[in-house]
Amino acid sequence: MKVIQIMRRLAFEEWGGTETVVWNLSQQLSKKNIDNQIVATQALCERAGEVVENIQIRRFPYFYPHYPLDEQQKLALDKKGGNPYSWSLYKYIKSQDCDILHCHTMQRIANLVRIAARSNKIPYIISFHGGFFDVPESEIQEMMKPLENTFNYGKVIDFLTRKNRFLKDADGILCVGYNEYEATRERFPDKIVEYLPNGVDYDKFQNGDEVSFRKKYKIPKDREIILCLSRIDYQKNQLILLELLNYLKNNSPGKHLLLIGPISSQTYYESIENRIKNYELEDICTIIPGLEADDPDLVGAYQSADYFILPSIHEPFGIVVLEAWSAGVPVIASRVGGLQQLINDKETGLFFDSESIESLIDAFEALENDTKLQENLKENARKEVKKNYTWEIIAQKLIDFYKRVIDNYKK
Repeated sequence: MKVIQIMRRLAFEEWGGTETVVWNLSQQLSKKNIDNQIVATQALCERAGEVVENIQIRRFPYFYPHYPLDEQQKLALDKKGGNPYSWSLYKYIKSQDCDILHCHTMQRIANLVRIAARSNKIPYIISFHGGFFDVPESEIQEMMKPLENTFNYGKVIDFLTRKNRFLKDADGILCVGYNEYEATRERFPDKIVEYLPNGVDYDKFQNGDEVSFRKKYKIPKDREIILCLSRIDYQKNQLILLELLNYLKNNSPGKHLLLIGPISSQTYYESIENRIKNYELEDICTIIPGLEADDPDLVGAYQSADYFILPSIHEPFGIVVLEAWSAGVPVIASRVGGLQQLINDKETGLFFDSESIESLIDAFEALENDTKLQENLKENARKEVKKNYTWEIIAQKLIDFYKRVIDNYKK
């Protein structure tokens, strides 16, 4: 079987959830003798072609059909919410001999995949990684801000290429979030739709160097670390963690907040910096603006952490929860999106209301003051990961899905 994975971007320097999924699945597919390559635009990475760990990666020029658009606006779109065209990407995938196209992005790129697949008479599928039907309106408005006061000449191209058919014509849809899986099945009752959660490299997170990590980032060894690893972005809601830290500073001292993740919203990052300064939290809060996927400090951070909190206001899945579970760190998460399906409350993690600091404080204090609860959460979570969420398990389910779609297309 030959498969092409199509992404909006693949930059090792700007790693995120979708990149983690596609990269790990590609490696597993290769191990299972599936010929697959990754194709993306050159957003955030201008390297046109490279082979990394035997995976062929090709990147192509792209453009946003808006005028005027300066470099700062383009960068903001590259980081989050961008909806580009890439004719050279289209020409490349159309020229390839493969059995199925797997698109990991939406809108215009997905439509180009649709046209190429129909031209070559092969099936294509789409994966929902960042949510599609359940994205809050406030988040959509934030993503569209870089396009304010620009003229969208892409509407003409969209009309001529029938952009809105990319979902309707798809031969299969994969959803990493269970809520979206249910919504997609309802929207497309006659289409092949499956829930395929993300996975994790369990062994990778077992052996981090806590001592070296704390020394490198100047975090005293007697501090209990509260870790949040996610993009610095309004969707991820890190500001509520500063409210928690400010409360703990006076009521349960000895805590240190560690925020790790690439900055996808500069204005939100500045809001975080201002809140830290206003609350005088500089000595008990560390921000690391992104680590590459293979950086040993990533595992060091998990092994150093005493608590992991994911406070997102919208979260299709939450792959970092699997990483925390693998590292043996108890998890607190907001009761939103795919997290509600992933976590069993009081068994593998604790929930809180993402809009309520009181709810977060209650959940944190419940965990902090109950060592038996901490151990139970960690043990149950480890069992859950090893049973259901290794990349090998997820990759085999993906291969079975490919075969089902291909067989159905041939009928």
